[in-house]
Amino acid sequence: MLKRFIYAFLAFIGLIVPGAFALALLMAPPAPAAPLEPPGCDRNLANATANVATLQARIKSINAVRGPEICNATRLYFLEVVKARAVTAVCKSGPDRDRELGRLDADVEHINEAIAARCS
Repeated sequence: MLKRFIYAFLAFIGLIVPGAFALALLMAPPAPAAPLEPPGCDRNLANATANVATLQARIKSINAVRGPEICNATRLYFLEVVKARAVTAVCKSGPDRDRELGRLDADVEHINEAIAARCS
C-alpha cells in the first residue's frame, strides 16, 4: 500500500511541477525589445545628408553674390538642415543622436543668422 502511494505521489508531482513551471513562464512579462529603426531610415539619412551637402556646396559657390539668389539658396539650405534634423531625431539613437542633433541645432542657428544678415 505504501509503495502504491509513493508511485501515485510521484506521478502527481511529475504532472503538477512542469505544468506550474509552464504557467509561470507564460505569465512572466516579455523581455524588452530593442528599439527598432523605422523602415527606410538608412535611405532617408543618406538622402538628407546628400541634400544638405549639395546645398552647402551651392552656397559656397555663390557666396560672393548678393541679392535674391544667395537668399533663396540660404533659405533652401535652412530647410534641408531642418529636414535632416527631423530625420536624425527619428532614425538615430544614443550618444551619436545627441551629438548629431547638437551639431544640426548649431547649424540651424548659424543659418538663421546668415539669413537675417543677408536677406533683410
